[in-house]
Amino acid sequence: MPFDNNYTLNTVDVCPVGALTSKDFRFQMRAWFLKETRSLCTSCATGCNVIIGSREEKIYRYTPRDNDAVNASWMCDAGRLNYKWIGRADRLREVLVRGRKAAWPDALGEISDRLKQAPAGSVAIVASARQTNEELWLLSKLKARLGALSDSVGREGPADKLLVSADKNPNTNGARLTGICFTEIGTSLPQIAHGIASGKVKTLIVFGEDVTKHGLGADLLGKLEMLIVSDILPGATTQLAHYLLPGAAHAEKRGSFTNGKGRVQKFMKAVEAPGDARAEWEFLHDLVHQVTGRNGFVTIEGLFNQMAQEVPAFNGLTWAALGDTGVTVPI
Repeated sequence: MPFDNNYTLNTVDVCPVGALTSKDFRFQMRAWFLKETRSLCTSCATGCNVIIGSREEKIYRYTPRDNDAVNASWMCDAGRLNYKWIGRADRLREVLVRGRKAAWPDALGEISDRLKQAPAGSVAIVASARQTNEELWLLSKLKARLGALSDSVGREGPADKLLVSADKNPNTNGARLTGICFTEIGTSLPQIAHGIASGKVKTLIVFGEDVTKHGLGADLLGKLEMLIVSDILPGATTQLAHYLLPGAAHAEKRGSFTNGKGRVQKFMKAVEAPGDARAEWEFLHDLVHQVTGRNGFVTIEGLFNQMAQEVPAFNGLTWAALGDTGVTVPI
């Protein structure tokens, strides 16, 4: 009988003699040559703990990492194989200002100057629930300074009674707890669309989403005076951006997610981002500093600890206290 379900590749992990191997990894690389990095699966809200196996800035595989509070020693096949997009040849690599290559300081300087002059309520933010807690919190600082309306995009899909969650975002709870969306995710997107159509919203900041697929079509985005987009892969929204800021995949930076059950877990950097792409929290720190005057987050540890002091659900947490398996907070 064929052995065909969403957990078949776990047999490779438990086979005592190595007779069972994965077609995805077979003959690709000697396992003992791989650098192993503690990370998380981002395919759904479960947040399975994983090891990223990489060599010379290329990811070769994900394998499950033990965490009895989340996934024990297992993971689904879909999550295990969801890594090849990170190495795609069409990754966004350059900072673009109105279609022309620019340096990070110049682009961020222009953006901050224009945001400081934006009237209250004229800016909206769409921040993906695939961004980290730290990045969402920095965006919430821009939201507060600009009086901006903000939201994230919900993603739902098939679930099972094992590890697969119906919530396909890894950080929906992070978006809620940091204040990007206080209620049900996605409920403010129609309001943002109406604001653009009416001319009230003149600037839109988009992180990690192709909003043309979520009610903000190209005709609507064309009405904006300024469209600032950060993403990893190209899409219809990135093509329309006045300012395009290339971001980093989770495997290319450090940060934390809050999973569907409220467990705050950190992940580490496995490989470098391509070209001029940067971790979003790094350039968001610079942008927040220039727009609000707030400074001091030069490391991810310091940023997390500052966030934990100000976000009620994270009070008492520190980056170090998360350890390798995370800490559960009230949600």
